[in-house]
Amino acid sequence: MVRHRTVSLIDLAPTALLPCAPWRLVGGLALALAGAACSPGDGSDDGATTEGTTTTPGAGSEGPASTASSSTGPSGETDAPADDSGGTSGGPGSGPGSDDGPGDDGGGLGPADFDEGELDPPSHGGTITFREIGAPGWYPSRRDPADGPCDAYEGNGCCLAQHDVAGDELTPWDEELALTLRGPMRIKQLAVYQPPAPGSDTWSLVSGWDDRAPASAFGVAFHGNETEAGFEGEIGTECLVDVTTADPFACGDGSVPYCPPSPDPQHYGWAGAKLFVLLASMPHTDDDQAGSPCSEGSDGNWWDAPWVGLSLGELVRAGAFSDCHCYSKNPEQWWLGDGCGQFNVFEVVNDNNEFRNLDVFSTNFFGYAGYVGEGPCGAQCDVSGLGDAVDLIDKGSGAEAAMGAEASPEQGPGAAFRRPTEGYRYFVILLDVASRRVQLGIVHPQEIPADIAPLLPSLPGSISQQTVAQALELRLPQ
Repeated sequence: MVRHRTVSLIDLAPTALLPCAPWRLVGGLALALAGAACSPGDGSDDGATTEGTTTTPGAGSEGPASTASSSTGPSGETDAPADDSGGTSGGPGSGPGSDDGPGDDGGGLGPADFDEGELDPPSHGGTITFREIGAPGWYPSRRDPADGPCDAYEGNGCCLAQHDVAGDELTPWDEELALTLRGPMRIKQLAVYQPPAPGSDTWSLVSGWDDRAPASAFGVAFHGNETEAGFEGEIGTECLVDVTTADPFACGDGSVPYCPPSPDPQHYGWAGAKLFVLLASMPHTDDDQAGSPCSEGSDGNWWDAPWVGLSLGELVRAGAFSDCHCYSKNPEQWWLGDGCGQFNVFEVVNDNNEFRNLDVFSTNFFGYAGYVGEGPCGAQCDVSGLGDAVDLIDKGSGAEAAMGAEASPEQGPGAAFRRPTEGYRYFVILLDVASRRVQLGIVHPQEIPADIAPLLPSLPGSISQQTVAQALELRLPQ
């Protein structure tokens, strides 16, 4: 989801979009993607990025996603070192979570509180596991026109350097990433874990937010939808909120990657291996309005279409309406998404066309390495006949998936997550650099698998590498 355009691409590009054809939605825009398939660090110097070249997987930027409202957007972030096996978030000062969080005495968040009626009956959960993620290649990274180099693109004041990526360990998603949330959405907790050093036996809680004590958030910053002064946990339909570390990024003259000076503080994303846990509900706008809407009426292409996305930090810092960013190799052909790209982790697709389905998520990544995952399911995924316990849908049969799905660059998952409209779910997003795997999961708070019980629901101050390994092997439903 790219948000640097507000007009529909339907007005700008071919309209004959076929199911599972090479296209992608970016911020409500249909992006033609060549080669799209339908189905089928820490801060050490070892992974430092030199000008235009990533010597080992790690530092970098992130692609245009429908990032927070007006002040943040694609492109413009300083390269931060990351290592090939994990590491902590990209900027200076990142580290384990504070003991001042709202939860347990060990610095964790603690189990969430639920009011009567906030939980629907227990469900079976679902997982999609992506294997063999990462590839060498290059994407354009923005530079100050006064300094360059501008060897990837130069024009209209836009200077892009060719940023080479040599490794294949989760690249470029091992680089510093920002999270973007689009409503309607209610959030109770957000936690981010990372290994404090390569080969660590534990992963530390480096960022945390809890709706019981939003002022006690640590290691996290919010941008967009008037959240800079404090996030209260609700995001209205068609509203966007970017989430980053609290480590400041100095935009302006000479910044690398370059981002224009801004009156609003900009921040690094999380680099290296990372685990995001989001406890959220996504009610339908007509049934239970979450937050204040950012649109009038129901005609918008993002109406009632929540989205959780990951983008390179430099893309987000470039600005919401920037024409100079890393998203595509040629910014004049931004719809290709063949640069740093974007990861649509959980995306409900509206678009007011045949691909519309407000009850299921599509999941895919794209960029210089091509397209991985699958697009929207449309009317094919009809949840009206499914039981309330179903969280993962077999896209072929329309029934509950028999077990957790797997995918790779050669094969799509063949399954789609169901949107939780009546109650809360844990959304688990695990990007493991060493194994080149990305694990996505949806888990009901009252149906937590034993293998991840050390993580949920307590969200402690740290978890073991063994728990991370068990999370990678989880296959739901079982």
